[in-house]
Amino acid sequence: MLRVMTYFCLFLMTGCVQQHYQPIVNDSLYSIGSSNQLPEKRLTIKSSPLDVMTPKGISIVPAKYYTFSGIVTITALQRTIRLCHTEQIFNLQPDHHLIAQIKRLNQTTAYIEFKGQLNQSLNPLHQRAIISIEQLHYLSNQKNNNICKPQNTRPNFEIKGSQPDWVGYGQKNQFTFIIKGLDTQWAIKKSVITKGLHAFVETKNSAGEQLDLSFTGNGCIDSNNNYWQYETKLYLKGKQIVGCGKYPNQQDDTQAWLGHYRYKNNNVTIELALGKHQQANVIYQYSNGKVQTSNGYWHPYGSSGLKLLLTQHQGNKANIVYHFRRDGVRLQASQQWRDNQKYSFNGALFTLDRMTDEAESESFSTANLNTSTRVFQAQDVISPITTTPAINNAIKRYFTMHKTKTDNSKYWFSEYDLTGNGRKDLLVILDWCEDDGCVLLVFENDLNRYKFISRIAQVKAPLQISKTQRHQWQSLLIKDKQRWLQLDFDGISYPSSAKVKQLASDTNFTQVKLFTTALTKSNAIAIE
Repeated sequence: MLRVMTYFCLFLMTGCVQQHYQPIVNDSLYSIGSSNQLPEKRLTIKSSPLDVMTPKGISIVPAKYYTFSGIVTITALQRTIRLCHTEQIFNLQPDHHLIAQIKRLNQTTAYIEFKGQLNQSLNPLHQRAIISIEQLHYLSNQKNNNICKPQNTRPNFEIKGSQPDWVGYGQKNQFTFIIKGLDTQWAIKKSVITKGLHAFVETKNSAGEQLDLSFTGNGCIDSNNNYWQYETKLYLKGKQIVGCGKYPNQQDDTQAWLGHYRYKNNNVTIELALGKHQQANVIYQYSNGKVQTSNGYWHPYGSSGLKLLLTQHQGNKANIVYHFRRDGVRLQASQQWRDNQKYSFNGALFTLDRMTDEAESESFSTANLNTSTRVFQAQDVISPITTTPAINNAIKRYFTMHKTKTDNSKYWFSEYDLTGNGRKDLLVILDWCEDDGCVLLVFENDLNRYKFISRIAQVKAPLQISKTQRHQWQSLLIKDKQRWLQLDFDGISYPSSAKVKQLASDTNFTQVKLFTTALTKSNAIAIE
């Protein structure tokens, strides 16, 4: 991973190294005017043991689409979109369907739903990112700019017809059909999509009656002059009812991605925050104390994909794209596109571990790098035999965040102020133990709740608090056989394992001991 981050540094960050950039690997599948069979020229870089390949033209970033909704404005001088539930404005690259429908509606603003993606503008005069439209799903004739629907109420699909008037929508595996005051519900048996052009849904009610829906991608105008992606036909008791529909509405799964992710090696620590409304922020903290920042946007695609677009680095315009796949709670990428040129990591993966269950602005404040000391009084901090709802909920959130079942896991805990701010932080030892120790979780007391900070393996109780403070957090002293090791906070977390190389100095012991009560099965606490 050190090699991975060396190249991540070289090709991601402006100003990281002043040199001519060369891609590590050129993938001719995305090269213009080149073939997979072209010979590959290799250049040996003296500063690196790796060979790099000379680019064969410009690589095109593969399209990754997501379903957006917002208020679109199209005039002779303006083509923009404001996404729903945010004030963020993007430039818009419309397709011919949208242009035609806006002209038909004879209005400059409208509510829109479509499949598209976020890109950096290639025009040097444009600072805004661009949202391109791949497929128009819905365009409203209403001119009210506050039309956006709450995201948690959007159905999987919707249909609407006239003569007779009827509506229907699918949500949570149920299809609700409403016609002339009749409101019935049908269980969805099967749902099939064919390349986005056709879709078919089979349903059945409690009486065993069948109701089928078909969607055909030819476009449809309803009785209110709204545009829908599909012509829809409903088949019920041998009868056919015609209408308009949109299917599928991609569900808003952004909440599952929100959070704080981290990569760390001996030279650099990288924090990535995926925030609400497609906002993304990155901080790079180097071992020499240098700090740099990038920001941009993100959106999901498919069932486990994520596109990260960085449009600014150190205040300068950037065009850097990553396609991550989710592996459990981690994000993994095998290449990046920088100014539309593809770079990879010579077969390695760039991996970011998820650290929190939601992105918070304070996660990106620059930590105090100074070393300071506190005055301590010797004490034994026991592990209580009863817990509190706040502690139990913090541990449950950790399990949920890492998609791990609590099953029959139990724990012990101690509380101590690790930052000197007057609030007791939470240290939890899980009963995930081997011969060399157990798993320790550290949570910060963040007033309203405990915030997960670190997971440390191979910890044996009791442990001690060190006089040394790093980045406003006290170092921890862990006993390993007949020696004591010191674990320093690095501005983001403690080391992931107690097996560190730093020996504790005799002058750093405070005699503040945590988990002084013997940890046994009988006094372990169950997660409720």
